[in-house]
Amino acid sequence: MTVADIIHCFAPDLAPFDLLYKDIHQYPELSCFEARTSSVIADYLRHLSLDIHVHDTIGGYGVVGILNNGPGKVVILRAELDALPIEEQTGVPYSSKKHMADRWGREKPVMHACGHDMHMACLMAAAKLLVSARAEWSGTLVLLFQPNEEHTGGAQAMVDDGLYDKIPTPDVVMAQHLLPIHSGAVSLRAGPVLVSADTVCIRIFASEGHTANPQVTVDIIGVASKIILRFQDLERDLHEKGYVSIFPEQIHAGQPGLPWIEHADIVLDVKTYDPDLRVELLDGIKDIVNEEATLSGAKKKPEITSSIRAPSTSNNQQLTEKVGAVFKEFFGVDNVLEDVPSHPCEDFSILASAVKAPYLFWFLGRVEPGQLDRAHQTDRFLDEIPIEHSPVNAPLIHPTLETGMNALSIAALCFLSNCNASLGESKGSDI
Repeated sequence: MTVADIIHCFAPDLAPFDLLYKDIHQYPELSCFEARTSSVIADYLRHLSLDIHVHDTIGGYGVVGILNNGPGKVVILRAELDALPIEEQTGVPYSSKKHMADRWGREKPVMHACGHDMHMACLMAAAKLLVSARAEWSGTLVLLFQPNEEHTGGAQAMVDDGLYDKIPTPDVVMAQHLLPIHSGAVSLRAGPVLVSADTVCIRIFASEGHTANPQVTVDIIGVASKIILRFQDLERDLHEKGYVSIFPEQIHAGQPGLPWIEHADIVLDVKTYDPDLRVELLDGIKDIVNEEATLSGAKKKPEITSSIRAPSTSNNQQLTEKVGAVFKEFFGVDNVLEDVPSHPCEDFSILASAVKAPYLFWFLGRVEPGQLDRAHQTDRFLDEIPIEHSPVNAPLIHPTLETGMNALSIAALCFLSNCNASLGESKGSDI
């Protein structure tokens, strides 16, 4: 059977997965607290097939289901579990009314505003299709549901918690994410598709002294302000070489009751696509901080630490061409785009880089085509089409669910033995 034959023959009734989507959407959970969602997913996998070996609570609430179906490649398909601290305003009948405490103990509204609920439903539907079609392929399918993607910590946490002691080393790792393109479409391209993101923590020190005597006191607020303004200059200088972003996420200085400010803290979110440009950007930040601290007369050197919270996501050329060709045959050329989002980050690639496996990350359309056309025609795209993380972001369920299920199933079948890597002709499954 060809890939197309398998998809058409074994596509499941989507009603249960429509209900799964609405259930998860109505009861979302914040990063690191995905207990109910994890339990629902694990139970679904166990009921899907007795041959799926399920591991849960990996790296927090991570879940994997392993279907060993004979010799062949090992394919990981990934979805995410967590939601966002956003109050839903979509008005859909299955809207979230959920509130819960976040990791800092703050009570927050919760919403699946990024599409992780749809990602889970698509992956579960694809799992059903591939389980039903198991006589037509050979290999190992790993269904991975990652916690804490929104804080970009879940992938590393799963790896650190022994993920690859529990599952076989993959030959390929793949995932998809919603994008404001027309529902029924997918979008993929080789090379960089998501930026890297570093968290840079800076502490600059003042000299002890009262603010009423600036001649003997380092004006730490002024120093912090100069540093931040110079970051804007650094951005402008480096933009000629490629995309860079330095965003001051937090600034803290002073404490109630103290007559002077001992130090100021600045926390930056730093993003770029190019690894070499990333190094230049981080070095430039350190140079600016050290120079301004020295000019201020501060006796203590600044403390600067940086940690990568998400590496860049750059699609393997060979995988992109292989899967993209089959996508075009199945969905039609007009429904396979090369759009990418505007500079978000993901920790997905850690799952692959941890074992030096190639990976592929593509995007899934979620917007009603007519609505999209009208928004473009009136030049009101940003006004009419909700972005990810918007409180009014409600993906069109159908055909988004069908398309996402089919895309994941097709991508997996491209690498599993006994089926064709093309719709119309028999090919090997070498990566």
